[in-house]
Amino acid sequence: RQSAERIERSQTLGQSVRELPDLTERIERLGLTEEYHAFKDRYLAWRQGEAAGARGEITVERLTRPENVAANRGFGYWYPNVQEWLWKRTMSYWIAVTFFEGSIFFMVSSFMYNQKEALGDMFEPLTLYGYCAGKVLFIVCTYMMCLATVNFSSDHSGAGSEQETVVEECVCNSDPLVETIESDCDTFYLWPYRYRTAIRRLAGAGVGPLPYYTAIVYFTGVLCFTLGLVAEVLPGVPLLVETIVLNYSFLCGGFMFALGGFTECLQNRTFTSLEMVIGGWAALGNFIGGCCFFVAAVVAFFDSISSCNLYGVGSLVYMVASSLQIVMWKDEQFGLTFLAVLNNLGKPGRLPGKAGEGDEVQRFSARAALFVHISCLCGVMSTYNFNIELARRVQVNGLRSLQFAFNEMLPCVFAHLMLMLTSAVIRMPKAAPFRQLYFLLRLLMIAVTANSVLTFW
Repeated sequence: RQSAERIERSQTLGQSVRELPDLTERIERLGLTEEYHAFKDRYLAWRQGEAAGARGEITVERLTRPENVAANRGFGYWYPNVQEWLWKRTMSYWIAVTFFEGSIFFMVSSFMYNQKEALGDMFEPLTLYGYCAGKVLFIVCTYMMCLATVNFSSDHSGAGSEQETVVEECVCNSDPLVETIESDCDTFYLWPYRYRTAIRRLAGAGVGPLPYYTAIVYFTGVLCFTLGLVAEVLPGVPLLVETIVLNYSFLCGGFMFALGGFTECLQNRTFTSLEMVIGGWAALGNFIGGCCFFVAAVVAFFDSISSCNLYGVGSLVYMVASSLQIVMWKDEQFGLTFLAVLNNLGKPGRLPGKAGEGDEVQRFSARAALFVHISCLCGVMSTYNFNIELARRVQVNGLRSLQFAFNEMLPCVFAHLMLMLTSAVIRMPKAAPFRQLYFLLRLLMIAVTANSVLTFW
């Protein structure tokens, strides 16, 4: 009897579902077809066991919110072709790598700064020169973040609804600027402060302006730190001017770094979500590191020793956060912490826009991620050894020291060649003899790194 009742209820429910009106045409009239299908795909993925589901509710107001639109988009929307996938993948890789490497330089040099008497003649090579190397890496890192946001594009961001409206209005008014607007999506911009272009492109893809704000705040902060370093390096600068420029530029730079970490936390919902994923932890680490830099800049006005220690602690936190971002890259979360909308999109079986048996997406292995860390460490230690030998060359004024300096730089060159190889060859080749050669390169990388670390020690 209970079985018959269940069958009857099931038939009644099925009949009720079939009698529901078809709202497809109404959704099309509202222009929400893509938003609806994106919501549906994410919702079904969640019902089938994935950790993240759809954002928002099935209402026009909730479905059209930019944050919900961006979160519900699938992999194919953000990576419409292979070139776009390779661009975002390569940029995020070098952002994470340069961030990690620069953090090591800042950490080592900051902790060394309080050991002036013990270091003697090696003080400047281990501190000032290390800061210069770290600044260069951070400039490269933050500049690439700006490039990634200014030139951001997706399936529809190059011709988003807002831009299409502007173009149509220009056509109606016979505005000669229409050609410039139409070609905007095909132009690659190098100037990082093109804020209107960046915001327009992000808005066209359904992304808010936070990714660009994050990138440009970090880039401006690095420029502030660089200004202070230049005042310290340039000869002939009066001590009073050097102190004022150094302290206040570092204060502005520390504030920018803290602000950048805060905007990353907002993107990754670090303060509002109970579910902390790796991106949330990395963003929190960047925020804590930025706060340490800002506090260190404030403390520097009256206690230089504690300030250097705080800079070292902040750099250590940044190093951990950047290490997490390398792991994020391994997991194909190419948005890292500054462009969180590209994370957790699901993993396609093949590259976008390709077909064939050999086009499957290769994923970074844990061993490959480990060797990225090893290569970065080798590059840093080799650079410090080069700085030391170069300082000896100035003191001794002999060609032999110059030769030693060149020899100490070779591991750094080899390490970065390995980093470039790793960005192109994600996994160890399977065919002989390339597999054996790649394995020997990794063994050589370990030996070279150990030699550079021991030489530095």
